[in-house]
Amino acid sequence: MELLKLPGVSYCEFPKNSLIITQGQRIDFVYYLVNGTCYRKAVTEKGDEIIYGIKASHSDLVQSLMGMLPLYSDGYSMHNFHAKTKCCCYRIPKEVFLEYVSDKPELLTQLLRLAMKELRNLAGIFQARQEGKVANQLCQLLLANMQKSPQGLVISKGYSNTEIGQFLGVHKVTVARIKRVLKEEGIIDRSDDGIVILAADRLAAYAKGEKNIDY
Repeated sequence: MELLKLPGVSYCEFPKNSLIITQGQRIDFVYYLVNGTCYRKAVTEKGDEIIYGIKASHSDLVQSLMGMLPLYSDGYSMHNFHAKTKCCCYRIPKEVFLEYVSDKPELLTQLLRLAMKELRNLAGIFQARQEGKVANQLCQLLLANMQKSPQGLVISKGYSNTEIGQFLGVHKVTVARIKRVLKEEGIIDRSDDGIVILAADRLAAYAKGEKNIDY
């Protein structure tokens, strides 16, 4: 890729559970993720940790970049970029990145779309809490992350109650209550591999808000 061959761009690796970018840090470098998975998190004033998104290596340039959006605001990161796995990246000086995209309107359009997507996701989390639809949002999260396995449709055991709560901005106890109702209704179950989806159609009905969960 042309961008990665420009002067000043260097290869770097981050071990699992390390921070690539720290919340409140001035952005001097943009990172291009070539391998691994990274969570975009933020710590609230109360000390709660919320997951706002996941970054994974992707064939699309914009989807693999970390730290570029603050360059178009105050220049400081609002999030921690936390290496969920070992992450292999290219570190790109901000001046190099800004110069590269300056004459590429298609990339700037993609960046704008990404910013709007993140804004919609944030608004969705806030609205779900305000309207008491956290349970519906949890069902959406399960549907979006289920994968086929010999046991059927499964959510990886990596999605603990704590982690799901961080995605939704709620306490892990709330997650446990919602999951208990879904299990009692025969929609999900637990296994050594994670959460097994027994009735995807009924889970989808909750996800769409066609039904509400009393937990």
